[in-house]
Amino acid sequence: MIFQPSLPFLEVSNVTFRFEDDQKDVLRNITFDINENENILVLGPSGSGKSTLAYCMNNLYPASVDGIMSGSIKFRGKELSSFESGEINQKVGLVMQDPDSQFCMLTVEEEIAFVLENIQFPRSEMKERIDYALDLVDIKHFKHRLIHSLSGGQKQKLAIACALAMEPELLILDEPTANLDPASGFELVRTLKRLKNKHSFSILVIEHNLDYWLEIMDRCIILNSAGELFFNGPPSVCFNHFAKELAIEGIWLPRSIDAGLKLKEAGLLTSSFLPMTIDELIENSKDIGNTIKFLTTEVRKQKPNPSPAIFEVKDVSYSKDNHILIEDISISINGGEIIAIAGSNGSGKTTFSKCLAGLIPSQGEIKFYGHSLGDWPEEQKWRRLGYVFQNPEHQFITDSVMEEINYSLQSKEQTAQNYKNKDILRTLRMADHVNSHPFSLSQGQKRRLSVAVMLVNGQEVLIMDEPTFGQDAVTSKEIIDFAVHAVPETGSIIMITHDMDLVDRYADNVLVMEKGKMIFYGAPGMLWNQPGILARASLRLPFLKELEMHLEGKYAVK
Repeated sequence: MIFQPSLPFLEVSNVTFRFEDDQKDVLRNITFDINENENILVLGPSGSGKSTLAYCMNNLYPASVDGIMSGSIKFRGKELSSFESGEINQKVGLVMQDPDSQFCMLTVEEEIAFVLENIQFPRSEMKERIDYALDLVDIKHFKHRLIHSLSGGQKQKLAIACALAMEPELLILDEPTANLDPASGFELVRTLKRLKNKHSFSILVIEHNLDYWLEIMDRCIILNSAGELFFNGPPSVCFNHFAKELAIEGIWLPRSIDAGLKLKEAGLLTSSFLPMTIDELIENSKDIGNTIKFLTTEVRKQKPNPSPAIFEVKDVSYSKDNHILIEDISISINGGEIIAIAGSNGSGKTTFSKCLAGLIPSQGEIKFYGHSLGDWPEEQKWRRLGYVFQNPEHQFITDSVMEEINYSLQSKEQTAQNYKNKDILRTLRMADHVNSHPFSLSQGQKRRLSVAVMLVNGQEVLIMDEPTFGQDAVTSKEIIDFAVHAVPETGSIIMITHDMDLVDRYADNVLVMEKGKMIFYGAPGMLWNQPGILARASLRLPFLKELEMHLEGKYAVK
């Protein structure tokens, strides 16, 4: 059900924002209203100012940063700046892109209690409200867990629970599904739909993964790369009339729209309107057999004759605080292979990758290029192995983007010129930010910098934890393609991801994990034919395989 909007209660008028140390505006003359009970999807390429806009609407900016804002934002006719400190945050709830930046307490229960105490929620009703909020996002069983022990996806759920506990009039979600496994992403949308049947509130979602949200969205607001308002209107108009322009801007398209656009340009679509669903795509394809063949040409095929093993992993386990987090994993990763690690939130993906890199001690045996991982001198190991953390901030140690690159190169006694670091930054769309402090970048830009820092070093093996997190469509492809070309053919890329289209396109093998155990290791094509494994790991099929499944029983493809 799509809720019909009533009167505007939040008004954004001619808002321009920039950081004091920056000459470039992040946002330029943004104007729009939000109506009661309305659901709005905010889109834009990485670095277009989407998160900055959210922080302005919550009054975090410019109050909490050295920033300059002109224009006005009113909530029910009252300027945000005139509200008492913290007052507007009860009415406009915000879930940030990086959930760690929101937490103040040690445990899950304490965090939600802290939120409720700030809004003077009755103590007698607090326990029931905490359980209710945790149950909404299916983490009630983590009630007494330490927050730092949660996975990235579990932290994301906690941040959402904190916002829902306040029952705000406007809920702003900044990349809410970026850290969630596919099943949790769909469940979040279903949860919000159920809540809106009981309570009156509006939702503004900043998102790259659009397939979760389209069915409940009333309106799209699109920012371009200059931080300007590009479009404000219904999703059907947005994607049918501006799909090509959005793709050029680097904005993710719904998967059926993206496929339909490619088919239309190839003359394989019968309708003048782009399909919003897989069923519409099938119904409006001229020749469904050629459609599958045409779309499949983009999928990467396995490379023959892999090189000898880089990693030999035998019976590797890891425990912490008497909890078994990794249990008896044995795999071999050969040179020339791209390996994906997938699984539900909290399944142990990041923990296992840290075992592979020797960042945490583990039991069992890990051989790296034929020698025990523990026998490698640290400096020699890191000359051959690069690790991109899930949280980019964990890697930054200098005061500017260029210094970050230079520091990485100095550790190898090389110069920036030898590695053409400006070319790397240009490729990853960071050339305009060489003097920016790493912590002032958007989350997507931080991710690109963390990848660039590893790529300039020329390591043979690269482990990347959610490399496309927070990235627009163009940059996501550029990051992976750049990594593929930067790593030698005899090397290897190991990436943690929830994006099965990415796995389908690039991976030679995929490791699927559940509760710290390996439940599958093999070629992606084998995984797609095992629905039980996909369900256990909370994964979804890649688009092309999903399209084929829809065809079975409907059309006979010859």
